[in-house]
Amino acid sequence: MKYLPIGLAVVIMIAAGWVQGLWSERWGTFPELQIFSEQLEAIPLQIGEWQGENQEKSDQKILKIAGAEGELVRTYRNAHNEEVRISMICARLQDIFYHTPDRCYPAAGFEMQGDPHPEVIECPGGASAEFFTTSFLKSEATGTHTERGFWSWSADGQWVAPKNPKLKFAGQQHALYKLYIFASEPSGKKKTTDRDFARDFIRVFVPTVEQSLRPAMVKVGRVKVEAKEAKPEEKPDEPAEPKESA
Repeated sequence: MKYLPIGLAVVIMIAAGWVQGLWSERWGTFPELQIFSEQLEAIPLQIGEWQGENQEKSDQKILKIAGAEGELVRTYRNAHNEEVRISMICARLQDIFYHTPDRCYPAAGFEMQGDPHPEVIECPGGASAEFFTTSFLKSEATGTHTERGFWSWSADGQWVAPKNPKLKFAGQQHALYKLYIFASEPSGKKKTTDRDFARDFIRVFVPTVEQSLRPAMVKVGRVKVEAKEAKPEEKPDEPAEPKESA
């Protein structure tokens, strides 16, 4: 009996090492990450009134630090010359939550204008998406520059901003999407004629992205394929009536 505590400790250590090995992919690789990465290219350049343009992707060293397998970087503009910038990556749970705008932007000289807070944005068709959002201000030689940022995560097509990501995405840690959306805010006092174009963009962008990424979600089992309507049963051919004999 005196060796029982030692034996239990060894079992616990082995179990902990095995779990850590799964999280770090020490025991193999998981196809979800590659599937999610390839599906990013399915997001269209034209979304409603917005025309997209691909931008230069991050340096491979930066992507490696962020644990990102794939990345999509674009600028979308509309006829009003309003512009939003999007960045979407796919990575594992243990990597994807460390590099968020509330950490990266202050490091680039921006001052965060209030703590990030969750905001639900309603989209057409009854859909909704949750983002963390706040503004970032930077003083420059020509004046001040303000950016409004939105960021969110998705494992199954639904965009959420959870307080406890590890708990929220438990069991889905091998492949997640992270989305950044940024737009410049008007300098000085906001005019009544200024459109909230960043949120307008999100309302049309999110449903399009959900549809574009759905094949990857289905392929890895995150989303179930909707059952097709059952076809009406075909009635068997009725036997021909016997002809009367003459």
